Amino acid sequence: LTIPNAANMKREKVFEIVKGFRGRAKNCFRIAHQAAEKALQNQYYSRKLLKRDMRSLWITRINAAAREHGLKYCDLIHGMNLAQIDMNRKVLSELAVTEPASFAAVVDKAKGALMAKHAAEVARKGLDAVRKQQQ
Repeated sequence: LTIPNAANMKREKVFEIVKGFRGRAKNCFRIAHQAAEKALQNQYYSRKLLKRDMRSLWITRINAAAREHGLKYCDLIHGMNLAQIDMNRKVLSELAVTEPASFAAVVDKAKGALMAKHAAEVARKGLDAVRKQQQ
């Protein structure tokens, strides 16, 4: 029966992390400790990078699907905001890939909201022009 030693436990943790590394990085504590620190830093950074890459992929898919319906990505998102459709990019991307009919319905709603906004702006400009002529 061995009594656990704090120093040995620390070393075991480090060696557990660097198991499978090459050269002295796997069996020399000082080098293994540095390699483990760097590996954990890279792991943290890569988790953030994966999220960034996935969001970029979703946006690319949404843009491609939106252009099939005659709308740019930014116009689709703006139209969805006007129509008060609250759907994140991951779900929207999955909808575009797996259920094109449902995605088309979302695009039509967004188009309708954009058209309504555009019509309101044209009407407002027309009223302003009429008022200027009357003065």
